[in-house]
Amino acid sequence: MRSMTGYGRIEENIGNYSYTVEIKSLNGKHLNIKVNLPWIYSSLEIKINDVLKKYFKRGSLNVYIDIRLLQPKDIIKIDKALAKSYFDALNELASYLHLNDLPNLELLVKFKEIMRYSIDEKDLELIWNGLEEALVKCIENTLEVQQSEGKKIKEVLKEYINKIEEITLEIEKYSSKMKEYYKEKLRESLKDMNLEVEYNKERLEYEIALIAERGDITEEIDRLKMHVKKFREVIDSNLEVLGQNLDFLTQEMHREFNTIASKSKLKEITALSIDGRLNVNKIKEQVQNIH
Repeated sequence: MRSMTGYGRIEENIGNYSYTVEIKSLNGKHLNIKVNLPWIYSSLEIKINDVLKKYFKRGSLNVYIDIRLLQPKDIIKIDKALAKSYFDALNELASYLHLNDLPNLELLVKFKEIMRYSIDEKDLELIWNGLEEALVKCIENTLEVQQSEGKKIKEVLKEYINKIEEITLEIEKYSSKMKEYYKEKLRESLKDMNLEVEYNKERLEYEIALIAERGDITEEIDRLKMHVKKFREVIDSNLEVLGQNLDFLTQEMHREFNTIASKSKLKEITALSIDGRLNVNKIKEQVQNIH
């Protein structure tokens, strides 16, 4: 089991380049990747996303990448003609506005078109090979953190699902008293009416059976037991995406407790179903952060 919350960072020198890769992962229903890297290497973003998608299926990933040269390399090309055009235009503007300040080098380099970065395909391939190596190492660090957090969540989930099982068994005990409860209530109602007639005992039993049938919660209890069993199987499994499976099961358990509360008239069962829903909600909060 993995949490969607994790963090990894690595700094590595590979070949003629220094790589810094940092990954921050947070919970999210779908996979959302945001990559921040120097614009000169923007063509590598698709490859970066493809690598990340192999390891992450859900969550919000913020990925920071910095790539630096370790040794000087001729990758900057100066457009001298464009620089001269900017210089002449700025001089003309300064003269027109009667300004004393003349354009200088500091001002000219602010025009990015003058100084262009140029990386050939061979160098770009070398850069990618080094970056992929550093990226995978950072991903592995992030996964270790997610696994560690996932173990903690798993223990919490086990406590909650055990509690839900206890509540279900308690509801089952009280459900056996439902027929007697309805019989007593119906007798009390007849007594309150002060009817001076003898009522048919067989008819009374028939009416009680009808009421009890409408309030029968045996199927809901059986389904809750089934969901609890399935929940335990899922958290101990190696499914690629646990969170979505567990989220579905929590919805089903919540629905069963709702139905039980609406059918039953016993205050003890009503109280237990409320307690059951509270525990399901606690599970749901934890499940939102499971990959």
